[in-house]
Amino acid sequence: MWKWLGTALVLSIALVVQACAPKSQEDCGFVQNVYGERISWKSDAPVTMQLHTSIPDSMVPAIMRAAETWERTAGRKLINIIQYPRYSGPIVPHKDGQNIIYLMDTWESNRASEQGRTSVYWIGDLIKEADIRLNAYDFNFYWNNQRLTTAVNPARKSSGEVNIEALVLHEMGHVLGLKHKDGAGSVMATYLSSGDDRVNLAEVDSSALQCEY
Repeated sequence: MWKWLGTALVLSIALVVQACAPKSQEDCGFVQNVYGERISWKSDAPVTMQLHTSIPDSMVPAIMRAAETWERTAGRKLINIIQYPRYSGPIVPHKDGQNIIYLMDTWESNRASEQGRTSVYWIGDLIKEADIRLNAYDFNFYWNNQRLTTAVNPARKSSGEVNIEALVLHEMGHVLGLKHKDGAGSVMATYLSSGDDRVNLAEVDSSALQCEY
């Protein structure tokens, strides 16, 4: 009798655990957690992002335009850019509860081909923080047919130029939870060629947003 009760108890616990486990979802182009759930800001959107003091004023309109593109496609604000006051903390992205866009004047030599990087932190399926780093060490940035910054790295000063709006648009996709999506003209394609003015969302990007936002 005692053995039967013990077995029944274990079975009951197993059923409870199974019932509480979240169901996996179609990825819809989003990063997923260990349970197969899409990660996003959910009802916490719009996410508020601050600009680090390293961001020049000349770059702000391109950043605002990128945020507006996501907003226009979703039909509501998803990313709220705070232009002033600028974030004056150290130019070292770290997990601090703030969402910051940095223009980096240093970059890892073994990742010199990386134009930008977004770090996303989440709990469960809810994003809690995201930081964007833009690689001004290895790349020249332009917008509206005007060069905005010149690469710090002497070996790369004459390299091809990158459209800062296209790059930030891509990185903001990562902020929202999207992963790389090659093909179909997606702004989330892994690579952005020099001189590529990819500043409009593709149909696949719009469809992805509908899953979460």
